[in-house]
Amino acid sequence: MLTRPLAGVLADRWGRKPLLVLGAVLLSGGPPLYAFVSSVPWLLGVRAVHGVGLALFSTAYPALIADLLPPGRYGEGLGLANAAPMLSMAVAPLLGEWAEREFGFEVLFLALGAVGGVGVLATLMLPGRRGSGHGQALRLRSGQALRRSLPRAGARGSGRAGLRQALRQPGVRVGTLGMALLGLPFGAFMAFLPLLADERGLGGTGWAFTAFALAASLSQPVTGRFADRWGTGKTVLAGLALVGLVAGGLAAVADRWALLALAGLFGVGFGAARAGLEARVQGSVGPALRGSAAAAQYTAYDLLIGFGSWGLGALAGATDYRVMYATSGGITLLGLVGGGLMIGRRRMIDGRGGA
Repeated sequence: MLTRPLAGVLADRWGRKPLLVLGAVLLSGGPPLYAFVSSVPWLLGVRAVHGVGLALFSTAYPALIADLLPPGRYGEGLGLANAAPMLSMAVAPLLGEWAEREFGFEVLFLALGAVGGVGVLATLMLPGRRGSGHGQALRLRSGQALRRSLPRAGARGSGRAGLRQALRQPGVRVGTLGMALLGLPFGAFMAFLPLLADERGLGGTGWAFTAFALAASLSQPVTGRFADRWGTGKTVLAGLALVGLVAGGLAAVADRWALLALAGLFGVGFGAARAGLEARVQGSVGPALRGSAAAAQYTAYDLLIGFGSWGLGALAGATDYRVMYATSGGITLLGLVGGGLMIGRRRMIDGRGGA
């Protein structure tokens, strides 16, 4: 979260590929270090390295994809691109559980490092500054626009200027709010689902995470196309509403098959909301601010995942998981209603003012 603002500005200033390569190196180097940690401080340090790598890569990634897409295809293109990591997530929990059970954590983490190394090689193959003529023209226009805009922002050495400039766009503000609403139930789903299943005797959650990831990967290209044709607002509204309802449903789940079904529905809602929100944000800015716009969006997402999970964990400790999941779903739905009312009121005011 702390790295993202700077990562967004650097992705706009230096280009997407350097950030992607550095992020991939840190992501691949993190897992092998887990195999050798022997204390909580060292574990937190490795997690910080891993987090920086994730921030660098995932901030530059949507900006790179948007650079390659024609106008009006952001939803479908970004949804298709985001399906790739979700497919990996569909396989990873099951393989991870098997590898840990058969070989132990050390072998598991070393194997993950090797897989990450292949990812670094793939990242190095991405087009850089010397790409096609279209890509060079795009980067030239992006650099010229950025040089014109940065002096007015008044802070060349800081990521704050890029964030402020991106957040001046209404589409980026709406997308940032939506990602915050998505981050809260997503954090609860990822962090506490194994504990919920253990408490209620539902068995391991590897298949539940696989159902979520498969549903999210399959739904994002489809719902992204809906967002392109029918508007991002409708797609985001439907996705966030489904996420909030499913989070509330987890409060009462008592059967393993019901858990799998809810995990799949959560993936559909998550995929729809994410595809629509990324299309809204990337479609609201030009190439010169795409990295900063992604940074604003995912800083809010990280903030609600981290601090939201912290607060929800405290709530679960004081009450139970039923109350915790019902609260996370209720906050998402209330935030969705409140955000819709605010946007509707603003549109009425703008309409009366003739804007």
